[in-house]
Amino acid sequence: MNEKPEISPRQKKRRRSKKTLRAEEVCWTALITALKGVGPARAATFAAARINSIGDLLTCYPYRYKDRPRLHRIDELTDGQEACLRVRVTGKGSNFYRGRMRMTQVPAVAMTPQRDRALPLEDAVEHRITLRWFNQPYRAEQFEPGTELVIVGRMRLKGEKLAVVVQECERASPDPTGSPGLGIGKLVPVYSKIEGISPTLLRKLIRQALDACQELPEALVPPELATDRGLMSLRDALWQTHFPDSGEVQEAARKRLVYQELLLLQLELARRQRAVKTPTTGVGLPLEESAWDEYAGALPFELTAAQERVLEEISADLAGPEPAHRLVHGDVGSGKTVVAAWALYCAVRAGKQAAMMAPTELLAEQHYRTLCALLAPLGVQPLLLTGSLPKPAKAQVRERLASGKPAIVVGTHALFQPGVEFSDLAVAVIDEQHRFGLQQRVALAEKGLRPNVIVMSATPIPRTLALTLYGDFDISVIDELPPGRRPVQTKLLPDRKRQAALKLLVEQLAAGHQAYVVCPLVTEGKKSNAEAATRMYENLQAELAAFAGGEEAALGLVHGQMPALQREDVMAQFRAGEIQILVSTTVVEVGVDVPNATAMVIFNAERFGLASLHQLRGRVARSSAQAHCVLLTTSKTPEVIDRLRVLEETSDGFKIAEEDLRRRGPGEMVGLAQHGLPDVHMAALLADTPTLVQAREDARALLEQDPNLQARGHKLLRQALKAVSAKARQWTI
Repeated sequence: MNEKPEISPRQKKRRRSKKTLRAEEVCWTALITALKGVGPARAATFAAARINSIGDLLTCYPYRYKDRPRLHRIDELTDGQEACLRVRVTGKGSNFYRGRMRMTQVPAVAMTPQRDRALPLEDAVEHRITLRWFNQPYRAEQFEPGTELVIVGRMRLKGEKLAVVVQECERASPDPTGSPGLGIGKLVPVYSKIEGISPTLLRKLIRQALDACQELPEALVPPELATDRGLMSLRDALWQTHFPDSGEVQEAARKRLVYQELLLLQLELARRQRAVKTPTTGVGLPLEESAWDEYAGALPFELTAAQERVLEEISADLAGPEPAHRLVHGDVGSGKTVVAAWALYCAVRAGKQAAMMAPTELLAEQHYRTLCALLAPLGVQPLLLTGSLPKPAKAQVRERLASGKPAIVVGTHALFQPGVEFSDLAVAVIDEQHRFGLQQRVALAEKGLRPNVIVMSATPIPRTLALTLYGDFDISVIDELPPGRRPVQTKLLPDRKRQAALKLLVEQLAAGHQAYVVCPLVTEGKKSNAEAATRMYENLQAELAAFAGGEEAALGLVHGQMPALQREDVMAQFRAGEIQILVSTTVVEVGVDVPNATAMVIFNAERFGLASLHQLRGRVARSSAQAHCVLLTTSKTPEVIDRLRVLEETSDGFKIAEEDLRRRGPGEMVGLAQHGLPDVHMAALLADTPTLVQAREDARALLEQDPNLQARGHKLLRQALKAVSAKARQWTI
């Protein structure tokens, strides 16, 4: 008989020190390899799911819960049903192939409790059953006969033979008073799938981390706020999220975690706003009352009450000692360009420079034409700077900006490229700001010494999203359309009724109007049956002829892959009325203003989001004439049809934006990364609006009392925000 070698005191001490070291290593910021059972290979698997540290693992929250109230009886199960069973292994397992699939089966008996009897199972009725696994050959020899397991899997019933395709299993708990295992009798968390990590292993590692992690970042919510808001401790919240005792306690745990995430988010936003709102960094623009009289008198139309309200807000920003940092958003056609033109005009009237940046050349050119028309009566001639301008024209614009003379320049990303130097940039307007990355917006702002920044969006933004992504901005809403504008009559039709859409086009052309036909693709894809603009352009003439008695229409084609000069030539012809129907992709979503265009047909509407479709149909709502939009879809999915019908039911962009946000699902915090903001894992945009408002109020109050978070109890918050700043540049707009 082999005796174990005697262990020396030095070896014992070394082993104890290793155990102590491992316990000390398991902390919130430690790598996940600090956990027992996580080596380099498994750590790489977790890293692919963006889980690198203990904190990452503990904030890998379930997205839903299963209620497994009890073990099942065999006689109540049907084929294909999910079963929760306690079984005893009765023999060795074996491996075999079924086709190319490697399978493992292990003989067992299901220990089914009799009716109206609870555990323990002394009087249980036993049924022979086969346990099966796919591609897990080690299961064949994993369990000794007599081992009791709790399993969850799909039942397979063939006559007298019973089998379970096992999804989860663990050794049964010997404690007859507690859960037998796998969370039976409790809520069971369901996590997003991590390839190579079973749900059982994930829960096991989370439990190990919670047991071993001595200190958690409790102070991410200062104690006084936790008390005021009635929040449980972070440790309890994590336990009750991953291993909830009940639905009520789990909801209380969620409340703590949601508040903690949103407090950090709102602290970062409030910190940014305080940074850009420092009086010493900006100089107010001198605004004489005569400036407003001149501007308003030069407009060829009456302003709406909403426009006047926003113009007053911007005037107050520009006159103040702090630089403006304002978001202006409103529905399609609400008149945001008029508001932007006022801010730009104020800059040049004060002898300074101003810039307006758009994401595409098409939109930049549209803004340039509009600004020329609005400001010409005031003696101001804007400049245009885009990538496709000839080199001599670019050089001339750059020279003018560098000279220090007052100027307004409209352009694309070419505005912030090397070689473009502003001498005194006082106002920067960024349109369709969501199409720019954080660094692009920062690059333009850094062309001046903290200029007044106004960002605009033609997509109405739900209040919750505005508080989330734009909490560091003052927010203005233009919620009124110019008088005389009528809602676009929108109709959803199956693609088989496309003839009705073509008939509408012919009728609008006969009335002297123009129209758009929008397709999701430029050219046909090998794996897609969606309509392509190039093929539509080739075939549309023949299809229209059937309704127009053989009379041909003047067609044009425009898409993003065309050379800029060719695209502009086509658009110029469309604006001049030489082209009656413009076939395009979503390149016309913004920046196209042709009042005579009153009809739009959108093919494969199911491929577009609600906000995008609303933007597109806004192209035919530029006059007092009744406009029409037909949405054609090949989809028969009820959820898709229901989503598209929202556009039939309302023309209110804010309602559509709310509906679009609601349909994205809980927990969808869009755009945080590109804004350089802290990640959130638990918060849901709509459901957690009250908590978001609370966190916003608390964050601002906290910074009022301790602007730099230097108090001892705020050290953890300060470190967390420092980590956020490492990912995003300090000056953000």
